[in-house]
Amino acid sequence: MSRKLLTAMGAALALSLAACGGEGAGGGGNTENADPEDLSIGVAMPTETSERWIADGNSVKEQLEAQGYEVNLQYAGDDIPTQSQQVDQMITQGADALIIAAIDGTALSGQLQAAADAGIPVISYDRLIRDTENVDFYVSFDNFKVGVAQGNALLTGLGIANDDAPDGTATGPFNIELFA
Repeated sequence: MSRKLLTAMGAALALSLAACGGEGAGGGGNTENADPEDLSIGVAMPTETSERWIADGNSVKEQLEAQGYEVNLQYAGDDIPTQSQQVDQMITQGADALIIAAIDGTALSGQLQAAADAGIPVISYDRLIRDTENVDFYVSFDNFKVGVAQGNALLTGLGIANDDAPDGTATGPFNIELFA
C-alpha cells in the first residue's frame, strides 16, 4: 500500500472527525503507482440508526471520492454477524484498504487476518479493534480536548466561568458554592 494512499485516507478520516476492486480474494498488493480511480476502499460503519455514524460514513465517503477513490460504504445495523459478512465481502471483492468502525472490538479477528493475508491495510475508526496485530492505523478523536471542551461547557453552563480573566479561569471555592 503506498504511503500516498494511506496519507490520503488518513487525511480524509481526519477531516471527517470535525467526521469494487479486482476479482477474487485479491486486493491490497502493490499500489505504489496506482491511480486513485483504480483503488477501492471498503468502509464498514456500525449503524444507520445514529445520526453520528451516518454523518461520519457520508463524510468519509465524500472525502475519499473527492480524491478519486471508489468507496464501498456499508452499515451493519449494530449486528456483529452482518458486519463480519460485510467485511468478508469487501475483502472478496478486492478492496485495497478497509476502514472499520467495529461494533465489537474483538469480533473481527478472522476478517482482519484475511485482510492481512491479502495485503489489505486496515484502519480502525474511532473504536479500537483489539486483540489483533492486523490493524495498521487507529484514528479517533483527541479525547483530552473533548474533556477540556466538556469541562469548559460545564463551567459556562453553571455560570461560573470567568470570561474577564485572560485565561478564562473561574474563581472559587466551588465545592462550597455548588454543594451548599
